[in-house]
Amino acid sequence: MMNKTAIGENAGIVWRALYNNTFSWEELLRNTSLNPIELACAIGWLAREDKIVVSYRNGIVYFDIYHETYY
Repeated sequence: MMNKTAIGENAGIVWRALYNNTFSWEELLRNTSLNPIELACAIGWLAREDKIVVSYRNGIVYFDIYHETYY
């Protein structure tokens, strides 16, 4: 059963996988060992907290950590 604690833990797994990396959905599935529902929930958590960037290149969705820059 998915609950907020599990989703938050999975978000941490995804965040650590993306640290200094950019991965596609398929690469994230392989690198985190999460199932598609767990990964989707974790990405949603990170997106809601503005901690992830979603980009599209050549028809493929990529995910990266949001790095805030202060000047």
